[in-house]
Order: sequence, then C-alpha cells, then structure tokens
Amino acid sequence: MEVTPVPSVNASLAPLRVQPVTAAPERLPPERLQSDRYATAFSLNQAQFNALTAFLGSAEAGTQLDKRLKAIQALRGLAARGQLRGIDSKNARLFHQLTDQSDLGQREAAIQQDEVAAINAAIARQTPPAQAQKTFFDHLSPDDQAIHFELNVNAINMHGFQRYGSLEDYRRKLAEAAAKASQDALPPAALVSGVI
Repeated sequence: MEVTPVPSVNASLAPLRVQPVTAAPERLPPERLQSDRYATAFSLNQAQFNALTAFLGSAEAGTQLDKRLKAIQALRGLAARGQLRGIDSKNARLFHQLTDQSDLGQREAAIQQDEVAAINAAIARQTPPAQAQKTFFDHLSPDDQAIHFELNVNAINMHGFQRYGSLEDYRRKLAEAAAKASQDALPPAALVSGVI
C-alpha cells in the first residue's frame, strides 16, 4: 500500500501578527463587555457585580432606600442563581459587607428574629400564627416593612423569581391567611373532649 502525502493547509496561510500582551487593556468597561459578543458569562456577571457594589458603596446610595434595597436584592439574586461562582475572596467579603453585614442586612435580621418570636408567642398562646404574622407586619414602620419585604419575603430565589409582584400583594396574602385562620380556629373549650 502506497501512502500519498497531502500538503498542509496551513502552509498556504499567511502568518498572523501577534499583539503583545502589554497592548491589552487593563480592564474593560462594563458597556464594552456587554456589547462584546465574545464576552463570557463570568465577565458579564462580574461587570454587573461591579456596578451594583459601586452603587452600594457610593454616597448616593445612602439617601435612596428603595434603590439600595433593589441593589442588595439584585446582588443576592446573582448569588442565588450561582452567577457569582468564581469570584475572588476580596469580592466575596465585599458581597457580605454590602448585603448581610450592612445596616439594612442587620436590620432585616433583627426584624426576622422579632417576627419569629411573635409567631412563637402566638403558638404558645394557642392563637393563629397567621394573625400574629399580619399584626407584626402591620406594626412595622413603612421603612421596616419595605426592608422586610424586599430582603426576606420577596427575595429572589435560585431560579430568578420572586413570590410577589408588590408589597400590596403580600399584604393581601397576609390578610387572607389571617381571615382564614380566624374562621378555622376553634375556641379552646371546643378542643377539650367531654369523654374521659
């Protein structure tokens, strides 16, 4: 058997000039990354992370509660969907400082503890927990209601969805659950059987 050599295709191509690494930009701005069709998912996520953390770290963020809550929720959404996998330890610390360890994150943790205590107290008193939850939420200040709703109740899940369309939807759900619980509740005397 005779083997015939095949000429290489590469031999007919002109050599390409290679740009030195020193000519590469240090950092691409986020708008360049978003328009670049070759940008990786990680670079797009990193650009979004950088934009959100820059806003939360700015003086402008301190005066705008709604925008801060949305930015924290967006950061937590990135993490919940696994879009922050691969970030370095510096950015991981920054994430926790701007979300869980921030004043809003700590306020939400305190609200959540108080809500659990109110529900447990209702259970101990043998009253419907749904009514206790509604009463607790209604007694929060408007800012605390917004914090609790955005950072806990309506947090973005791992699929990128939120449970409620608005704070009013959540209030309606609490009212319906409390009304249903009061209709279903039996007086304590009805729970005691006359048969021994």
